[in-house]
Amino acid sequence: MADRYDPNSVANVDKFDGGGASADDTWAGLVTHLTGFPVPDRATIFDKLRSEHGGKLFRMDIKKHSIDSVIEGSGFLRNEGEDYDIWFFDNSGSGSLNQARIVFEGRVRDGNEIIFSDAKSNRAGNDFKDWHKDEFSTIPLSQYMNGPRAALRALLGGNTQDTQFSGLNVAGSDAVDLSSFTATGESFDYAAKFFKDQAVVLKDWEDRFSRDDASWKGEAAEVFESLLKKIRENYDSYVETFNSTPPGTEDASGSTIYSRSLSQARMYLQDSTATLLEAWYEWASSPYFDPHRVLRYVLDDLAQWVDANNVTKVDIERVSHENAVSYGAIPQGGFSQVHPEYGDLSDIGNWAKVGDKAVTIWNQGVDEYLGKPAAVVQSALNNHFLDLARVFNENLPKPKSTGTASEEYAKKKADDESEDIDKQNEEAEDYFNKMKEDYEKDRKDKEEYDKELKEQQAQDHEEQEQYEKELKEQQARDHKEQEEYEEEQKRQVEQDRKEQKEYEDKLRKEQEEAQAEEERRAQEQADKFEDGLGDLNNPWRRPGFEQPPRWGRTGRKKNNHRKSGRPRRPERPYERCPR
Repeated sequence: MADRYDPNSVANVDKFDGGGASADDTWAGLVTHLTGFPVPDRATIFDKLRSEHGGKLFRMDIKKHSIDSVIEGSGFLRNEGEDYDIWFFDNSGSGSLNQARIVFEGRVRDGNEIIFSDAKSNRAGNDFKDWHKDEFSTIPLSQYMNGPRAALRALLGGNTQDTQFSGLNVAGSDAVDLSSFTATGESFDYAAKFFKDQAVVLKDWEDRFSRDDASWKGEAAEVFESLLKKIRENYDSYVETFNSTPPGTEDASGSTIYSRSLSQARMYLQDSTATLLEAWYEWASSPYFDPHRVLRYVLDDLAQWVDANNVTKVDIERVSHENAVSYGAIPQGGFSQVHPEYGDLSDIGNWAKVGDKAVTIWNQGVDEYLGKPAAVVQSALNNHFLDLARVFNENLPKPKSTGTASEEYAKKKADDESEDIDKQNEEAEDYFNKMKEDYEKDRKDKEEYDKELKEQQAQDHEEQEQYEKELKEQQARDHKEQEEYEEEQKRQVEQDRKEQKEYEDKLRKEQEEAQAEEERRAQEQADKFEDGLGDLNNPWRRPGFEQPPRWGRTGRKKNNHRKSGRPRRPERPYERCPR
C-alpha cells in the first residue's frame, strides 16, 4: 500500500506561497513562435477535467458514518475504488463521522497504484466518461505537457515539418527548417563569388585599354575604359561589403557577411532550443509536472490539517445501554471543521477550492520551471536577431558610382584638371599649417615656461614663508625656554634662600637652646654653691632680724630690696661670689 502521506507534501504546497500564476504564458508563446507547434492555451486545458461532483481533477462524495464505525484513517490509496480518503468529524446537528471519498479524474492506474507522469512518459491523453457518465478529456493537458517536447526535439533535429502530437500538428506554412539558413547563406556566397571573379576579368580589360601600345586610342576608347573602371569599382565595392566581418560573426561559417550572420542566427536558434528542452526536462522531473501529483500534495496538506485540528481534538465517549453500546464524539478545545482556506468541510461545494488550489500550484510550477527560462531565452534571442538585422541593414551592397560612362569620363577629365590646382592649394595649405603649427608650438612653449616659472616662484614664496614661520616658531620656543630657565633659576634662588633661612633659624634655635641649657646649668651650680654655704655670715639670722627673701632666680619672684632699705644684689643667677 502507498504511503499515507508524502513526507514532502507540505513543503511542495508551500513552495510558491504568496505568488500567483502569470497571466502571460511566455513558454507556450515562445515554443509556438520557434517551432510552429500550436501549444494549447493553458487557461483552458482543465476545462474538460472539472467534475460537477467535486472540482478540477477530481470527483468526490461525503459519506456519513456513525461514531462507532471502524475508522481506517485518512490518506492516499486507503480504500479500494477510491484514490484518497479524508475522515473528519462534523459537529453540526447531531454530529457524525464523515468520510470524503475522492477519485482523481484522468489519472492512470496500474492495478491499485496511480502512475504519475514524468519525463519518461509520453501520454497523448484520451476522452472518457466517469462513474456519473460525465464526459472528460485529458487530451488538452497532454498536448500542453508533452507537445512542446516533441516540437523542440524536431527543431533541434533541423526541421519541424510534419511534427504532430495528440492531434495537434505543425502547419506547412508554420514549419521551421534550419537548413534554410544555410541555403540562403550559400546563395549570398555564390553572388559574392560572381562579383569577385568578374572584377578580375574587368581589371584585365581595363589594364589593356590603358596601355600605351593599346590598339584603340582616342576619346571613345577612354570613355569605354571609364565604363570598365566604373563597373569594376562597383563590383569591388560589393565584394568589400560581402567580405566584412562584424563583431560576433568571427566563428560562424560562410564566405560573406550575410552567410556568416545567417549561420550565427542558426546557432542562436539551436542553442535556445536546447536551453528550452533542458528546462522542459527539469520541469518533467520536478514534483509539479503532473497536476494529479500536485492534487495529492494538496490533499495530504488538508488531511494533516484535519488530523491536527479535527480528529485529534475529539474524545470518544462510550455509553452502555441495556442491550447495546453506543459511542459519542465530544469536541475538545481547538476543534474545528472549518479550514482557513477552503471553509466548512461538511459543505461539499467548498471542496472545489481544493482542485483550484492544485491547479494554481501547478500553474506556478509552469511559470517557475518553464516561464522564467523562456523569458531569458526570448530576451537573448530578441537581442541577437536585432544585432543580426542591424548587420544586414548597415551592410547593404552599394555601387561606388551611379553615373553614366560619359559622365564618369567628363568627371575624370575635370578631376585631372583640378588635381593640379588641388595639389598646389594643398601644398600652400600645408606650408601655412606648418607655420601655424610652429607658431602654436612656440606660444605653447612660452605659456608652459611662464607657467613653470610662476609655479616655481609660488613654490619659492611658499618655502620662504614656511622657513620664516618655522624660524618664528623656533624663536618663540627659544624665548619660552629662556623664560622657563630664568623662572627655574629664580625658583632655585628662592629655594636656596629659603633653605638658608631655615638653616640659620635652626642654628639660632640650637644656639639659643644651648645658651639656655648653659644658663640653666650655671644657675643649678650657683644654687648648689649657695646652698653649700648655708647661713654662714648671714646677718639676718641674728635675733631681732627678719630673714629677707633669697636672691632672685630665673622663674622666681624677686623681693623689693628698696623697701627694706637693703642694697640690691645682682640679679644674674650665674654670678659667683669671690672665693
